[in-house]
Amino acid sequence: MRILVVKPSSLGDVIHTFPAVDLIRRSLPEAPRITWVVNDKLAAITALCPGIDRVVKFPRHQLASARALRNFVKDLQAEPYDLAIDFQGLLRSGIISRLSKAPRRAGFKHAREGAWLFYTEKYSVPADIRHAVAKNLSLVRQVLPSDAPERRPPLAIPSAQRAEASALLTKLHGTGPILAVGFSSRWPSKNWPLAFFAAVLDECARRQPGLRCWLLGAPNEQADGEKLRAMTIICQPTNLAGSTAVLTLAALLEQSQALLTNDSGPMHIAAALGLPCVALFGATDPTLTGPYGEEGLHQIIHSQCPNSPCFQRVCPTSPGECCKGWDPAAVADTIITKLQRHT
Repeated sequence: MRILVVKPSSLGDVIHTFPAVDLIRRSLPEAPRITWVVNDKLAAITALCPGIDRVVKFPRHQLASARALRNFVKDLQAEPYDLAIDFQGLLRSGIISRLSKAPRRAGFKHAREGAWLFYTEKYSVPADIRHAVAKNLSLVRQVLPSDAPERRPPLAIPSAQRAEASALLTKLHGTGPILAVGFSSRWPSKNWPLAFFAAVLDECARRQPGLRCWLLGAPNEQADGEKLRAMTIICQPTNLAGSTAVLTLAALLEQSQALLTNDSGPMHIAAALGLPCVALFGATDPTLTGPYGEEGLHQIIHSQCPNSPCFQRVCPTSPGECCKGWDPAAVADTIITKLQRHT
């Protein structure tokens, strides 16, 4: 069976689809041939998902180019499909499903922007299923009925990136457990203050002698990583923000013992690896997009702001509101527990 997976973006959303793709493979008696449509900037991340046979890159930032769109459609239609599953549920993903020429095109019944108009099969998700991962799994079980159990599929991290990550980690200060820190995200409202992170890291370093710590982030977050590093007094984090490609980032997380993070894409990579996350949530709802995993693995630190979750890209009150009421020492307690339990 030839299946097209339509999930162009974003980083976290792509990661949320890995268990569903794994379930597709385990739901069919013979291994299907799976093609994934993904934004060109995120194509590398699909390499972590085992069993993807082909990737079609969607030119998200070149939509004004007729040539880029023609090439995309040509690539999309280079192979026939028996089934297209749209996990995105937006107008563009619905159109992509239709352009695939797959005779069966499945998606969510309540997909946004009229995407459902392009489906031949529309499925509802039970009201008690809220997390994005669980919704994707529910869709697959309805499209391809199966008794295969849910599981966290292993990520396919190349050996070269594992070696690169190991080399980077040997340069960290200390000899103890490794704590990764995701201090930033694409939404300013999701970012808890750098001063709060610094206070938590110093408290962790005080309680855990030899703690090794590294900062992760995109190239445009490198400067804030330097600010955070300069704010710490006891902890000596190494700023790797902007220094690694996504596959090396995954390898670094794989070799760490815990992650302190805002709601971000790397948080979902960590969760997919089974790395314990201590996740700071304010602007968004962890029941919808929190770190997914077995009960007790992750710990959510909920903002006490009355507007939380506001779902606004920019804080509607004042920056730093999310962390008010939280003692950095209490967050450090949780992190130390995760480090000691998973060392």
